[in-house]
Amino acid sequence: MTHTGIEQQLENAEVHGGILATQGNKNVQVHGEGNVLTFNQTEILQISAETITSRTLTTTSPYKGLKRFESSDKELFFGRDNFITALVRELEQTNLILLLGASGSGKSSVVRAGLIPWLERKYGAKFINLIFTPDADPFDSFYASLLSKYSQAEAKIAREQKAETLINVVNNLKKDGEYWLIFIDQFEELFTISNEDRRREFINGLMRLSQAKLPNVKIMGTMRADFLERLSDFPQIVEATQKYRPMIVEMQPNELRLAIEQPAAHHGVIFEPGFVNRILADIQGQAGCLPLLQYTLNLIWEDEIKTGSINDRTLNISTYDDLGGVKGALQQHVNCFYKKLSPSERLATQRIFLKLVGIGESAESGIEWKPVRRRAMLSEFGDDERDMLLKLVNENLLVSNADLSANETSKKGFFGSSKSGKSHSTVEITHEILLTCWDKLDNWIQTNRQGIAIRNRLYEDVQRWQTKKLEDELWTGSKLEQILELKKDDNFHQVLGGFNHEANQFIDASVELRDRQLKRARRFALVGFTLAGLATVFGGFAFVQQQEAQKQNIIGMTQIAESRLLTSNELDAMTEAIKAKKKLNNLWLKDAKTRTQVELALLNTVHSLAAPHTLGGHAEQVNGVSFSPDGKTLASASNDNTVKLWDTDTGKLLKSLTGHTEWVNGVSFSPDGKTLASASGDNTVKLWDTATGKVIKTLTGHIDSVNGVSFSPDGKTLASASGDNTVKIWDTATGKVIKTLTGHTDFVHRVSFSPDRKTLASTSNDNTVKLWDTATGKVLNTLTGHKNWVNGVSFSPDGKTLASASADDTVKIWDTATGKVLNTLTGHEGDVSEVSFSPNGKMLASASYDDTVKLWDTATGKVLKTLTGHTDSVFGVSFSPDGKILASASGDKTIKLWDSNTSKVMKTLGGHTNLVKGVSFSPDGKMLASASGDNTVKLWNTDTGKLIQTLSGHTNWVNEVSFSPDGKVLASASGDKTIKLWDTTTGKVLNTLTGHTSYINGVSFSRDGKVLASASDDRTVKLWDTDTGKLLNTLTGDTGLVRGVSFSRDGKMLASASADKTVKLWDTATGKVLKTLTGHQMVVYGVSFSPDGKTLASASRDGMVKLWNTATGKEIKTLTGHTNTVNGVSFSPDGKMLASASADNTIKLWDTDTGREIKTLTGHTDSVFGVSFSPDGKMLASASSDNTVKLWRWDVDYLLREGCDFMREYYKTNPPKDESENKMCDGVGSGA
Repeated sequence: MTHTGIEQQLENAEVHGGILATQGNKNVQVHGEGNVLTFNQTEILQISAETITSRTLTTTSPYKGLKRFESSDKELFFGRDNFITALVRELEQTNLILLLGASGSGKSSVVRAGLIPWLERKYGAKFINLIFTPDADPFDSFYASLLSKYSQAEAKIAREQKAETLINVVNNLKKDGEYWLIFIDQFEELFTISNEDRRREFINGLMRLSQAKLPNVKIMGTMRADFLERLSDFPQIVEATQKYRPMIVEMQPNELRLAIEQPAAHHGVIFEPGFVNRILADIQGQAGCLPLLQYTLNLIWEDEIKTGSINDRTLNISTYDDLGGVKGALQQHVNCFYKKLSPSERLATQRIFLKLVGIGESAESGIEWKPVRRRAMLSEFGDDERDMLLKLVNENLLVSNADLSANETSKKGFFGSSKSGKSHSTVEITHEILLTCWDKLDNWIQTNRQGIAIRNRLYEDVQRWQTKKLEDELWTGSKLEQILELKKDDNFHQVLGGFNHEANQFIDASVELRDRQLKRARRFALVGFTLAGLATVFGGFAFVQQQEAQKQNIIGMTQIAESRLLTSNELDAMTEAIKAKKKLNNLWLKDAKTRTQVELALLNTVHSLAAPHTLGGHAEQVNGVSFSPDGKTLASASNDNTVKLWDTDTGKLLKSLTGHTEWVNGVSFSPDGKTLASASGDNTVKLWDTATGKVIKTLTGHIDSVNGVSFSPDGKTLASASGDNTVKIWDTATGKVIKTLTGHTDFVHRVSFSPDRKTLASTSNDNTVKLWDTATGKVLNTLTGHKNWVNGVSFSPDGKTLASASADDTVKIWDTATGKVLNTLTGHEGDVSEVSFSPNGKMLASASYDDTVKLWDTATGKVLKTLTGHTDSVFGVSFSPDGKILASASGDKTIKLWDSNTSKVMKTLGGHTNLVKGVSFSPDGKMLASASGDNTVKLWNTDTGKLIQTLSGHTNWVNEVSFSPDGKVLASASGDKTIKLWDTTTGKVLNTLTGHTSYINGVSFSRDGKVLASASDDRTVKLWDTDTGKLLNTLTGDTGLVRGVSFSRDGKMLASASADKTVKLWDTATGKVLKTLTGHQMVVYGVSFSPDGKTLASASRDGMVKLWNTATGKEIKTLTGHTNTVNGVSFSPDGKMLASASADNTIKLWDTDTGREIKTLTGHTDSVFGVSFSPDGKMLASASSDNTVKLWRWDVDYLLREGCDFMREYYKTNPPKDESENKMCDGVGSGA
């Protein structure tokens, strides 16, 4: 707020229906119907609604829509008083501040309409504010800001491109007594737009100016927080701003109330009683809601003006509802505008917007497809786009620094100077919120994202090349050929608008370089022929040359295939990829590079056409999935109280395991695959014989839902996580409780044994992960850092890292030795429910409530893939033992099996009648177990996708399933507070482990299968003897529900994911906490160890997957990309990939080395709860709230067969023009 005193604040305040009108520092509000009392220590003043409505009505809208607030809007800027006060204090202490925040958080507005007016009032005419956004040349941008105060002759010194320039400007122009604020808005554009050399000189200049400590010269920058890493190239500025990087946070409800009510009050208008409370309820928990809020309020105002209702001085709820509320107003209004456009205008609109979209810095760091707005030169737009540009600017969808209306008929003027006097006129999208909240634009971006990516990379390289135009900066080889193919494509020009002038110059220069190099090569080749002399030598050389020519031809085909994909011409892309693969098969002199290029082209093209493989059958959401050790069977746990077993190859339902009386939260195969454990809301764990589908034992003892189960590596013990805040460790042979681990202070969600079975990890609603010593039951470490529930944990195969999944939308990777966060993986837009390392530890999979699964590169923390397709929250993810398949369990009642290379769903296993919470492959990869809210565990044939059997016995949701290392036993964790150990051959319950007093969220076998760990809402992790079912130890220490557990491969550590936002690494021998991994902002739902145990992946509600170094506990990477909660993660068998299951309905595959997203698997129609790789890594299973399990496959020979089968079917009704295309698949697939 910009008013100077409490009296002025009160005069401009307004209240109706008991709604807070105003607040001042140290003031107190007393609410009453139609009035509010605001008082401080000396006075009590009363303001009535009538005071507001008696003012003169101002009909212009007091709301900014998508535009930022300017200094002239200071009377309408409310809700940031405390933050502005803090900024002023910091400016008094330092002369350089970087204000950080997310896009849409209001960084620019706080400075422009809050801080600057405050300084103007204090210093009056002595205050000089110099505002600019960096351009290609930041010195030129600074020069343009000076022109508002000084003549060109005075300001020209600013155009000197050297570090001394800024000090020289101040020394030459600043007068005594003046107070200068140099405000650099969108500081990140120094890294995205500015020339590299000039950027470096300019930042060095800023530092020299700051270090000079000139009186009353302040430097303020606003920067998106995701660009913070880019500052690492400038250690001086990092050090200088170490204490002065305030983060703008979400506004509190009382601040939002001010921002909503007070602008209207300023214009003499109030809100209908209850209206403001309704808005606040609608935007509660929505990050970045401010632009949508302002846009909606502006539309309400304009609508009330049009209808004349504003004369009643009241804004009405009915108008709000008609516009679609905060969530729907922007979409509805922009779609209405778009529908009125002619076909040619619509095409121009699409082209204009796509020219203005780029890839954000966070995308380059691992998030797949984080689109951002791009500032473009007006010269990039053609004559046919000028009228549409003007319309879009007038509609406030675009903004420009040029006066377009004044130059409507003059091309020279249109492309000329800007309003600010800068030499270049630009245009950009008004606000980034449009990129995601306007469905049509979002669809355009997703459809053309590969083209945008190539253009983005090209423009970055063009920018570097422009400085010195060095030859080694030009494009060559496949990059050049790909861009030339794209340039030839008419659709690329029609939809994306081609390339700008500078890019075309760069391409031409690259072609000239290529041609020169080819001529030079031919000359050298001719000399070589002449000197060779002997015919035999010549003949051998000719053969090599002929083979090389064929390789170049093959590479050319793959480039054409990729370029065809960019323009959505999948059939041509498929044809070229198949031809390339066939030619490669006939090539004598193969090399790895050519082979890889062909395989990638084939993977991408088949992926674009392949049908999803969804396992449907659960009647309610699927909570979890687990592969049998051989990868042939997948188990799914569902809210329909059943566990289903599926054939991972065919997708057929093998068995439906019934017996639970409440939802089944999770399932886990014993190491030998013969037993399946299921965790249920009926407070029990059931052990099922996977061969017969019969209950072997029902483990009772928990007094609340069993949320997860996990077999120890030797299969002898089972751990269960429960809502009774405990983890129980059961003897799988006897079904008796060995230990009850207490220490968590809230629900325990998941448990997981370390590979050496010595440590058990548990996750809890107390926001922590606890690591327990399985021998003693003592806490080794409590991992704190998550800001919400920790839902799941997973040890890396080597046990050195632990991943945790949290409701804070993040996954954290922890070093199990030190308990430190190695990485925080962000990207999910909902709770991360589970995480799972790939068998080789290189990937981590996370499941989220944002309906997606993300795959993360455990080395870099980057998103490899986002798997979409579920239509509800994803509760579980599991890699098959070979890492080729990832299974996900979802609230859409399905399990999806994903090919972790292609990210395509191979099979959909339907059969659960409720959401699928988790999936787990058997050790041999032949079975997949799914845990469901239908209270059952299902076992599936991974080859056929058929249901093998349904394991029934739990009386509540089955949250997770886990195979024992030998695949003979499956453990299931249930909301019935029990863990069941099932014989995977018979489907019978071997044992039911009881002892948890609340939901059991997860189970994990130790590598030898002798110990099972369980994670529970009772805040404990329990270690069980899998032979006897006895409780070995109860690990206590988590302060929140334990969401998941995972053993390290050597069994020495256990990781637990907790609702306390932490992951804990436990010493399985002593039960002590080794480390507590902190870093997640919300609940951690799942953790998974990489196969080598060195990395742990964690999935969280914060939408992130984090990779942790298990030795140090440090965060390695944060994998971001999911748009909702990550429910689970799973590593591929070789550890190179990580699969993540998310509530964004997707599964993402991540490269664990780089952290980059490899692929996003879509197909589930609800949240994906769990993912699991098959043992051979060729399949991925996913469990979803859409009640299905999906099987995804990426075996290259399989994909070639699939591609050829598809083309044969297509050619039956669409004969090819070239007969050779009809024969290209001879000898491949069903036509062989």
